[in-house]
Amino acid sequence: MAISRNAAIRRDPALSQTANPNESNGGDMEANASSVNTTQWIEQQVKRLDSQPIVGYLSEGPPSAESVAFAALTACAYQRRGAAAEACRRLLDSQLENGSVAVWLDDKGPFWPTSLACIAWRRFEKQWPEQAKSWCRDAYEKGMDFLLSFGGEKIARNEIIGHDTELVGWPWVLGTHSWIEPTAMALLAMRHCDRANHPRAIEAAQLLLDRQLPTGGANYGNTFVLGQVLRAHVLPSAMCVVSLHRIAPVPAGLDATVRYLQQELNRPIAATSLTWTIHALVSAAWDSENGFELEFDWPLRSAIERLQAMGENPHRQNQLMLAAQFHQSPLLDLPPLSLANPTRGTVQ
Repeated sequence: MAISRNAAIRRDPALSQTANPNESNGGDMEANASSVNTTQWIEQQVKRLDSQPIVGYLSEGPPSAESVAFAALTACAYQRRGAAAEACRRLLDSQLENGSVAVWLDDKGPFWPTSLACIAWRRFEKQWPEQAKSWCRDAYEKGMDFLLSFGGEKIARNEIIGHDTELVGWPWVLGTHSWIEPTAMALLAMRHCDRANHPRAIEAAQLLLDRQLPTGGANYGNTFVLGQVLRAHVLPSAMCVVSLHRIAPVPAGLDATVRYLQQELNRPIAATSLTWTIHALVSAAWDSENGFELEFDWPLRSAIERLQAMGENPHRQNQLMLAAQFHQSPLLDLPPLSLANPTRGTVQ
């Protein structure tokens, strides 16, 4: 199933208050989310982002690489050059000699946020090349070299585990098996940094497709164990679709995952998962002429309402701001993807 880029995704141009479009499907969303004016909320968040681009997972917690990278991407999306530059510079100051960026910036591991840092540096370079000069390119080139220097550990094929355990992607932690989310982020970084045709990128795409569940969606890394099909989860499912943005032709397994995400959109979704889900469904509509109709305003307002009830969380607020950009999100600024050369890669 596909969604039309031009006609199928509905969005109120003013992002104004509307009745709950999901009531006919059980009314899963909170009734008070209709009180959120998304336009005003975004205006407030842009001001907050300008003054606070260095953030962490919690409002009072230490800065984290993922949070700062999303702040940089969101600042790029809203043309906030000063905030984007500050965030990208903070990531650069934390890059280790081997090219990696650790979760807590100044620590030495784990290193999976390196992918997101590379995407942020590359995006800043594309938007403001004069300000980026050579430092952004040097940073993401070193980051790419680091990502290509290791991969997930292979496991001999067996009947207990359902996926192809010999495909190599990326792990959360060095010395462990490949998992969906770090592999999806690494593939997305390689595509943004002009390495879509690298054998490791092609193998990563194969891995993500191999780990789609039979009825759609993806678990965190396995498909079935001891004959039992595992449960799909929203976040890894959405990240698969985004990392394979504009793949042609669209594999049947990925099409089923899009249908799964469409269904999940009718339920309350945490801010991070919703951010990736909106990107995934917009991606699914990108090159399609026919499709189904989706309403993103209500899920966004519902997520914003939940965040407001919980208190300030700049990391999640930045993610929802990025999702609200829809087709203009820098995460989706990628050319088509082809798997015409399915040769497996090797770790350098």
